[in-house]
This record gives sequence, C-alpha cells and structure tokens, in this order.
Amino acid sequence: MSSPMPDENSRFLSPPRQRSGKERKDPSITPRKFKRFFTPRSRVPSKLSPARRALRDLGAPSVNRRYQTPAPSSPLKPVFEEEPTDEDDLAPTPSRVAKRRKMLHTPESSPVRPPSFASTSGLESGLLSPIQSLKSSQELCEPSHDYSDDDDSNDGYDDPSTPTHPLKPLRSLPSRGLAGQLAQRELGGLPRAGHAYMSCPAADWRVDTANFYSRPDDVHTCASHEGPGQCIPFCTATCHRSGITAIGDEEGRVRLLDSSSDSSEPFSNIHLTFTAHTNAIIDLHFSDNDYLLATASGDQTGQVIDMMTQSPVAYLGQHTASLKQIRFQPGQSNSSVLATSSRDGSVQIWDLRCSRPVQDFQTSEDRNTNLSYRLAPPKRGCAVNSFYHAHARTSRQIRQSPSIGPGDTPSRREMPSRSNDVSVTALQFLPAGQEHLLLTACEADATIKLWDIRSIHSSRNKVPSALSVTAPPESHGNWRPFGISSLALGTDASRLYALCKDNTVYAYSTAHLILGHAPELSCRNGEPPRRRHNAITQQGLGPLYGFRHPSFHATSFYIKCAVRPARDGRSELLAVGSNDSCAVLFPTQERYFQDELSGMMSSMSLDNSTIATTADPTSTGTKRSAAGVRRPLFRTNSSTSLSARLKDNIPIIRRGTPLVRAHDREVGSVAWTNEGKLVTVGDDYLIRCWSEDREQAEDLRMGGESGGRRWGCGWAETGDDWDIIDDDDDDDDDED
Repeated sequence: MSSPMPDENSRFLSPPRQRSGKERKDPSITPRKFKRFFTPRSRVPSKLSPARRALRDLGAPSVNRRYQTPAPSSPLKPVFEEEPTDEDDLAPTPSRVAKRRKMLHTPESSPVRPPSFASTSGLESGLLSPIQSLKSSQELCEPSHDYSDDDDSNDGYDDPSTPTHPLKPLRSLPSRGLAGQLAQRELGGLPRAGHAYMSCPAADWRVDTANFYSRPDDVHTCASHEGPGQCIPFCTATCHRSGITAIGDEEGRVRLLDSSSDSSEPFSNIHLTFTAHTNAIIDLHFSDNDYLLATASGDQTGQVIDMMTQSPVAYLGQHTASLKQIRFQPGQSNSSVLATSSRDGSVQIWDLRCSRPVQDFQTSEDRNTNLSYRLAPPKRGCAVNSFYHAHARTSRQIRQSPSIGPGDTPSRREMPSRSNDVSVTALQFLPAGQEHLLLTACEADATIKLWDIRSIHSSRNKVPSALSVTAPPESHGNWRPFGISSLALGTDASRLYALCKDNTVYAYSTAHLILGHAPELSCRNGEPPRRRHNAITQQGLGPLYGFRHPSFHATSFYIKCAVRPARDGRSELLAVGSNDSCAVLFPTQERYFQDELSGMMSSMSLDNSTIATTADPTSTGTKRSAAGVRRPLFRTNSSTSLSARLKDNIPIIRRGTPLVRAHDREVGSVAWTNEGKLVTVGDDYLIRCWSEDREQAEDLRMGGESGGRRWGCGWAETGDDWDIIDDDDDDDDDED
C-alpha cells in the first residue's frame, strides 16, 4: 500500500517523465522489495555483490564530489553541482519502476555518472578547468570508505561473476631491464657494487671505474719485425663498428689486434700486420665507416690506407717536419677530408677528391705479390687549405724559451730553420653539423684556437687569423706556460677535454669557445656564415674545471687522452696516460663533483676568472707586483711538486682511479673500443686490453699474491674501503 511522500524529500525525486495515455500510479513497496534495496547496515554481508557495490557507489555521500564534471574530452554534458547529502535521508521515489529482466549489475555496467539531482539553491552548471577535470576523473578510481561492513552473517556469500585476478609480484629494478638498472643507478641503490643501498641518494663515483681488470691473455707484446728483440708502440686507434684495434710502432708498421669478446683468437695474437712508413708512426685514425686508416709518421708524410687491401690510396707529403696528429672530418665529407698537424707549426687540410696520381710513389713489393688483380696507384693528396704558423710564439714566450725546457724538440732529419716554430700537437674536429670548425693546440701554451677551414689561408709570410682563442689558466701566468698534448670531445660535444703538461686535464665548454655573437657555432638555418678574411680573433672562455690525480703526470707529448662515449648503458669516462706506469680513469659526470663546482663558482667573479682576460693573447699571464716590477720566474724539474706550486682559480677534481700493476713504464696512447673496453700502450712494449667485471676486479684486489694469481694482471685501484662487505660492517657495529 502506497503513501504520499513528505515534502522535505521532494528534492530527491527522479526527473519528470513524459506522460502517456495510461495513468501511472505510485509503485507498491512490498517487504521483499524493501529488504532487497533498503537492508539495514547491520545486515549487510561482508562480501558485497557487484550489484550492491554499484548501489553503494550511486548512493555514497561523496558522489557529488567525485562526479563534478566529465573529462574535457568526454561528450557527456556537465552535471549539476549540489550540496552533499546523507545516505540516511535517501527515500524511494514515488514513480513506478517498470518490470525488467533480472540481471546482475556490475560497476562496469553502471552509468558513467549518476543521474542529476536537484539542488535547493537552484540549478548551476558549468565546465571546470582541465586541471580540475583531471582531478575529478582521477577520483573515479578512489575507493569510498563511507559504507561500513559490520555483520558477518553472510560470510559464505561469494559471487561467481566477480573476476579474481592474481596479484602481480613486485619486481626489483635490476630485473626490469636497462631502464630499471639506470633508475636504480641514479637513486643510489646498487646491490653487489661496493656499498649496497647507500643512504645518500647518489651513487659513488667509483662505481663507474672500479670494475676494470686485465689478465695475461689480454696482453700483446710488441715484437720487432726487423730482427730479434722488441719495438716500442707509439699510438693506437680503434674501429667504430668492430673490435679491431690498430697499433703503430717505431718501425713504421701497423698491426691489427682483435679485442672483441666473441673473437676466435686472443688479443695477444696479431690479426694482421703490414708496413706503412719507413719511420715511426706517431698517430692513427679510422674513418667513420672503418674502410680507411689515416697514418701520421715521423718521415714527414701521412698516408690514407685502404683496409680491404692494406694498400695506400693517398699520399700526404707537404709538411717539412714530422707529423704529430691526423684526423678525418666527420659529417658530409664522407671520409674525404682530413687535417694534419706537424712540428713545423702548420695545419694542412686535405681533400682526397681533388688528388692526382703519383708517378714516383713506390709501394711495398710484398704487398702486391699475393693480389690476383692490379691495384690502382696511390694518389698525391691535394692540400686545399693551409694554416702556417698556426700558434706563433709571442714575444713573452720567446723570452721565456730557455726556462721552459726542451719541449717538443725537432729531430735530426728536420729542417734547422724551424727552431722557432711552434709544434701543433693536437687536432680535433667538432661533430657533424659543425664539422667546418677545427680545434688546435700547441706545445707553447695552454691556449686552444678555433678555425674555420672554409676560410682560405695560403700565405707563408702572414700569420692566419683564427676565429677565437681560449684564455689559458690563470695559474700559468703565475708560474710559466705549459703545452697541450691531446684534445677529446665528450659524448654530446658539450665539453672539450685538453690534456696539459701541468699534470691537469682541463674541461672547456664548447658553447663558449667564442664569447659574444658567434654565428659560426650555430647549427640552424643551413650552413653557418663564413668569417671574413683577416677578421679580428675573438676571445674564448677559459677552462671550467680540471682533473688531477697523484698518479697522473704528463711529462711528454706522447701521453694522450680518450673519452668513452655514454651508450649501451655505459657511463662516460675519461682515460689518460701517465708517466707513473699506469693509466688513470676520471668519471666525467658532473653530478659526482657538484659540490666542488658550486663552491668554487659561487666565489668567482669577473676580476679573478678567465672570462676577464683580454683578447690579446700576448698580454695573458704577465703579472707585475705593486712596484711595477715583473715577478721573476722560477724553474723546477720536479713534476710531483708542480701541482702544489700552481695557484688555481678554478675547481680541481681529484677523483680518479689508476689502473695499476699492468705496465712497468710510461703509458702513452689510450683508446676505447666499440664495446667499452680500454686499450693502453706503454713504453714497456706491452699493449693491454681492459675489460669490466666486478667479480674479476674484486678478486684481483682482495685475493693477494698467493699462487701467482696476480702475475701479469692489472686492476683498478679503488682504495681499502671499497670492497668491504656490508655484513662485516654490521658485525663491527654490533661489537662496538
């Protein structure tokens, strides 16, 4: 029997429907219907059916807060805002509900939003902002805790239609692939790598350098091919796409070694060897496609060798002194443009596409005997641009030349008139997109010059004009100038590393090689404009910071540096040779030494920084006392006390890892393979290949000398506190 609803509940009536011809009466409420839809809370079972969960969601007090408006992309109209209501005030609607087929209602089959309710204050509608709409849509997934389950009378109720999915197990970050390992590495949780799960959310810098080791099978002894004995290897270069490593020795021969992990022959065996020059090979470099190998020799010539036939395809012979470095130009030149530097102070730009045949060039006789076809004669390379006197000495450097030392002295075969020439010891092209820019460094000072090879310089009597020249470190002005022996670019070419003879590797910003307006450094809008001839050389920013280590001493220009690019999950590392019979690894990620950088940079100003130096390189480093008298220069032959005498105004990073017990003499050239392995060349006739493995390196550090287990091996020396087991630390704490 139906009864009229009270007026105070009229605001919960359903929206009016269209009237039909048949008169509709209020629906009758039977005890069965009443118990089905309005069961008291004390009798609600603990396990709710999908239909009751849907009813709970529709009648929850927070429904208005959760369903304010659909998402911005939803086609549904906005719902009306209303004041929150209590569930106890809900009452059945007087309209008669049509008989429908019984079915189980699930949250998936429920409406996206509840029906609109009338508000006592009026109907207000409107769209929310995208942020509020996103918040309201996220609240759809939040469970409502307004409905309590107190009665356990129906514990046995179980709806077979309720889907039951097994919970997914939690997986550790290392098991989630490379992305998970990188995330764990950034957060500092590194199990089985020194101290596991560090309290500070930053990994120890030794994580990148502590796993290097070398076994006796990873060593090649450079034996002489001209007679009994051994010969000294001078340089090394690695292929970009394979594990082949080229070694140049003092006899002018090139030997190829295979450093691949899946190689059928060990690194100690020679894969291939051939003669390239009649004098020592000073430098090597592979083209981008690894088909060509460029060599620079002490016989004042260079060659471009075809690696398929091991025969020269071009002959580079325009220098008047021994060559120092040779580099292929990256980018669009397709391995056709090269740059060479020499002790005669010049830089030559070669284009193999403009070469002509050489009639008097004699190739090795044994190279053509086993070939079934006739090789094309080599061509004489055409020098399309020349930078003579690229780093001419200043008047101050000429006055200080007796106190500087021997430096990069010429050999007996070189012209005696070049005693005042400054040897160009390092070359480096900028990456593709800026390949028209070339960086050079010399033996006289620590300045780095930036050149545009598109600007033609062919006069021997005039000093060419560079785009810019960087300021040397201020500490050199208080002491004496020091030369640079090697240049290397970082992975993204944002940092330039220069190995200086003051036992420091300086880091430069490539974006600030030219201060002020620098259209030549732009990579946008096609080809950058060319600098007009004989334009004024602009000033470049000095070094940002430097790397030093007690085991790193650069006493000769044969000591080089190389950067391992950050790829395939491997971090970027800087490797340098040293006179202390070891190579040293420096991590280059600036997050490891952010405190040193921020502390030093905050105290710097234009008055005491390298930015404030003048554009005239002749005035840099000239220091006078208050009385106007120039300070005397003191000379020392002790390289160990040199770092203590220098007064630096830039941050000096002393975080490095030496690779010990592998060489007995000076380590000169270093190179990284495509697999992230390191190849070091020493004056002890040994070429070593270094691999990464935590267990192998830890065994060599902690195993001791028993049974000759360390014989012929080398490892990364990380300190006594690195290989301590965490359990031992806990036991020690308990005893205290």
